Amino acid sequence: MYGDEFLPCGRWTDDSETPPSVAENDGYFNHRVMMQVLAEIYDPGAAHIDEATCWPSRATTTDLEGLPPHMISVNELDPLRDEGLDYYRKLQAASAWTNPGLSHEGESLFRATMPDVYAANVRSVSGFAHSLGRRAGR
Repeated sequence: MYGDEFLPCGRWTDDSETPPSVAENDGYFNHRVMMQVLAEIYDPGAAHIDEATCWPSRATTTDLEGLPPHMISVNELDPLRDEGLDYYRKLQAASAWTNPGLSHEGESLFRATMPDVYAANVRSVSGFAHSLGRRAGR
């Protein structure tokens, strides 16, 4: 099937690049061999191996920008735990930003001086708030 090569959902070998959760949790519910079979069923022939919409572990920060709010839940004994945590860290990086040269609350307090920065901040905060309201059915 895939042997020891890189699989879409992670490394399933014993090398140094394998996420620790793969080895730590091999056999609790799934086995590495079963994960290889499942990966083949999910993405036959690894046809979509580089697509972030198929394999979130392949996502770049750019792929994740503008996504709606997420909740990530990982289980301690899951072989995919570390990949889930990696995806969580990527989402954090994509949804956080730094405004260079601004002090605390500068994007809100200096409306007259920096109208573009202020407007971008209002759009960002209100867009996030509205997305939460839509999810709650409001």
